[in-house]
Amino acid sequence: MSNNFFMVIILTFLLTGCGNEPMPFTPTSTPTYAPVEAVKPSKTLLTTNPIPSSTSIPAVTTKSWWKPTSDRPIHWHWQLSDGFVIKRDVRVGVTVYDLDGELTSAQTVTQLHALSPSVIVICYFDAGVFEGYRSDANRFPKMVIGKSDVGWEDSYWLDIRRMDILIPIMKDRIKHWCKDKGFDAIEPDDTEVWNNESGFEITRAQNDAYNRQIAELAHSFGLSVGLKGNTREAPDLWQYFDWSLNEQCWEFDECNFLKDSFLAHGKAVFNIEYNVDPACDQANAWHMNSARRDLNLVSPNNPKYFYQPCIPDTQDTWD
Repeated sequence: MSNNFFMVIILTFLLTGCGNEPMPFTPTSTPTYAPVEAVKPSKTLLTTNPIPSSTSIPAVTTKSWWKPTSDRPIHWHWQLSDGFVIKRDVRVGVTVYDLDGELTSAQTVTQLHALSPSVIVICYFDAGVFEGYRSDANRFPKMVIGKSDVGWEDSYWLDIRRMDILIPIMKDRIKHWCKDKGFDAIEPDDTEVWNNESGFEITRAQNDAYNRQIAELAHSFGLSVGLKGNTREAPDLWQYFDWSLNEQCWEFDECNFLKDSFLAHGKAVFNIEYNVDPACDQANAWHMNSARRDLNLVSPNNPKYFYQPCIPDTQDTWD
């Protein structure tokens, strides 16, 4: 018999597994999801499934992003409800401006930076709720949109367990709304979903995992990132974020969580109160940038504007 005949016999033996059925093929690539509208994933999938490779986070390109410390007061202006207008809304003594990322132009960011080398501009966007009025609203499938974010029109909680769907959207927001316009940092809002009435069974661990992914995304673009809210989660998340922005920790007796995490490690904390005055003596002693503001965070020329900081914008020391 020829050598070719023996080769055929050997190959047949290997492929049929000694006369049994052919051995099944085990794929090595990451499985893809069914169309997002077609099937609701199981709880196991939501908990354990990794982010698909197509949504992978780019490698960090720099580590020179803004990392504010608590050594000195940081004078900042937060404006979201009114469009920011150069000259009209610039405040004397302020070096940090926190503005809506989608609605603020690259020209405005450039003009703010031109005021001083020390000026920092933060890009605000919602990462934990769906807003029907945003330009990318059609990218959110119905299956990830939950209950209403009470008190805010056309705003609904997101199923942040579905990182395979949300991370690509947030990645594009960070790139196009923030990085490409020249912002220095991001403020991802409404990421404290797990303990709100979202309509989804989200655990604290899943919520923390989403926050870490957002922080990693920001750093991959060379941008600073603040932990917005998530005050009681701060002890578990402070090391992933560069600073913190908190609302109403004095009113709800939660400031200690920030003192024992961000501030204990020399990272800046920004705090706003809407209904009560901050405990300024304590805030200053802890080196927390606290102030009282109007709820809608309007522009300084708006008659509803209110701003009462613990440390005046003309003062650069804590005492």
